[in-house]
Amino acid sequence: MILSDETILQDLFSEDAPKKTIFALYGVVMLMMSYHALIYFVVDAEKIIARNDVQEYSVDFLENTSISTESRVVVDGESETLEFTADENLYTAFNGFGYLEITVSYAETGGALGGPCDTVSVDIPPTGASADWQHPSNILAGNSDDCSDINLYIVIFEGYNGESLTIAGGDPEEITSQWTNNEYGSGTFSINLNVDATSLNPNEIPGPQDDDEEITVTWSAHFFSVVVEEI
Repeated sequence: MILSDETILQDLFSEDAPKKTIFALYGVVMLMMSYHALIYFVVDAEKIIARNDVQEYSVDFLENTSISTESRVVVDGESETLEFTADENLYTAFNGFGYLEITVSYAETGGALGGPCDTVSVDIPPTGASADWQHPSNILAGNSDDCSDINLYIVIFEGYNGESLTIAGGDPEEITSQWTNNEYGSGTFSINLNVDATSLNPNEIPGPQDDDEEITVTWSAHFFSVVVEEI
């Protein structure tokens, strides 16, 4: 029922209607309207504001790097394979395995007077371990013919790049759980090493010929901890 000012005045000044009943009726209506207004604007005000104000959180990642190194002599024309498995303790100490960097280095050590640098080629097959193998930032193969380092890169935790985030809604526990997974990086990574030795002409420079190369592989596993704070 919609009560207009005209209707109210007609009821109040009507000679037919009992005025006490009319006053009582409108008193009840006004009381109910005042009650609902009180509840809305005073009692539930904080709840209403809270519903409309979504909490924001800053998400930061603290990285820790675990490094391991291994060397292998690779014979000219042959292939050697090195393997890497992250320490299981790292999975319990941190929220996740972010990414893996591999540095392949060598220096010319064979042949007469050292000789020119050999050609070294390497590749990491996308198998054997859980990682974001299709990530566009991955570098899974490389080569060098001037003794410079070969740098490879694998994104392990899907969506991870180490940069801080701002997230609206949720709670710290829920956000932290989204960045906690000990399955990423589990398994064994392998790298294939190949050497094409550069031999000198023995008729021009006599001496021992280069037929192998010592290659050093450094695995840098970057694990991270999650820090979630209200903004």
